[in-house]
Amino acid sequence: MKAVIIYETLTGTTQYVAEAMQTQLKELGHEVDLHSLRYQGNQPDLSQYELVLFGAPTYEDGKLEQAMRVFIARCKEDLSKYKVAVFGLGNSSYPQFCTSAKILEEWVVKQNGKPLVPVLRIDGFPDDMSPIEEWIASVHQAL
Repeated sequence: MKAVIIYETLTGTTQYVAEAMQTQLKELGHEVDLHSLRYQGNQPDLSQYELVLFGAPTYEDGKLEQAMRVFIARCKEDLSKYKVAVFGLGNSSYPQFCTSAKILEEWVVKQNGKPLVPVLRIDGFPDDMSPIEEWIASVHQAL
């Protein structure tokens, strides 16, 4: 299956997670592209993909990163024709832990998408990759 991981990152952690997801999905036999909204533009062409993963960090008081905010404001794509999954990063010491994941999930549903699996929320830098690996395995199984 052809997949894309659309993400934004502030400190590089979300990119690190996206790259780890890409590697695992490739090992499971998928063809996977990464798309950084900041560096590759905020209007990716989704038409060539069957699976789309969206991910972003939460910063300040529960804000979604700016490039992702611009993307979801402009993207009017009907997501019902794609397999979709959402992940977010945050720090559980803040009251608005992983708000980015909630915002992205709500946007996906508003665009007629139905997440394949529950949202993945990552607390801080992922020293333990097993939750990410388990989540990707569940995405693969849901296909």
